[in-house]
Amino acid sequence: MRKLFAATITATIALAGVVSAQQAPVPASTPTPPQAAGKLQVTPDGIATPNQEKARDLADTTYNTWRLSVQRGDETAWRNSTSTARQMKVRNLIISERGSFPRDFFRSAQQAPQLENFRFVGALSGCAGRTMAATYLGKMQLGDAEAKQNAFVLEFVHENGKWRLDQTRFFDLSKLPDVLKRLERRDLSVLREQDGFHPYPSIPTVPPACANPELIGKVFVDCPGREIEMRINGVSIHHFDDERRADTISGGLKRGANTVTYSIKPSSNEQDHPSMAIGLFVMPETEGNRPVCVFDHILDAEDEANGGNFTFSVTNEQIASMNPQYKGSQPQPMHAVPLKPKQENKR
Repeated sequence: MRKLFAATITATIALAGVVSAQQAPVPASTPTPPQAAGKLQVTPDGIATPNQEKARDLADTTYNTWRLSVQRGDETAWRNSTSTARQMKVRNLIISERGSFPRDFFRSAQQAPQLENFRFVGALSGCAGRTMAATYLGKMQLGDAEAKQNAFVLEFVHENGKWRLDQTRFFDLSKLPDVLKRLERRDLSVLREQDGFHPYPSIPTVPPACANPELIGKVFVDCPGREIEMRINGVSIHHFDDERRADTISGGLKRGANTVTYSIKPSSNEQDHPSMAIGLFVMPETEGNRPVCVFDHILDAEDEANGGNFTFSVTNEQIASMNPQYKGSQPQPMHAVPLKPKQENKR
């Protein structure tokens, strides 16, 4: 498990949906939430089916406006088409990696996919019509892999009188043929059944602005079958749900005392609960140095997963051990639970 940490420190925070679409003019005013032709069908969880034609127009226009703002490096248009919470998350991410915001965002923003290459499936709304998730279907090629059919989900929020993009998600459907067939038929019921197609239940909370980091930090979580809510040093807020992911820590870590608070519960996906791992790392800023784990929580499948409040220290010895030439004994991270001794293979 420890080797797994060192090999998988890659941040995967989505930067306000790196995606694309046909060029569309910026509307003079952004419409209010789309209403159905008649009474909205609202389920007990607050999800409704809006007028699909109006929902598609809003999704296409908002997304295209956002895409052009990124493509052209237009900060004003980007702020007007991006949710307030996502703006702060992008800002905190860049600042926490010693970047300059917004300059480095526009320098590093990737080309987003064009909506003209996707087919609209349908949209759901939530939070009394103030959030919306629009799902599209099309082939995507990630890296050198073969292009596969993906669901492309755009998440929007309605704030300050405007619809704004918050993030985008892709779902590989190559191993879900039944879901793919239903999406191809524009079966809206499948959107309700799969929470990955759902709109937000509430407007995302704007995280606090972080300060420049003393030490760049990342948190790695591998939590199949579990959902984790986490806050680091009172500023960096994270949510993990049945996934394996590394996030940059907003504001980084610091020498001396740091805090982490988290709760753990079974995931809504109702998966099995195999082993789980949480690791907090100081990341190297000198070429050739390596990350060092300063806090971990590692469990086997049969162990009970309890959260808590922890204070841990980043020591000078830990920082020194990041250098491959370090000759001292390897300093240990704080263990939220004692590590189990390795079991030797029995012949």
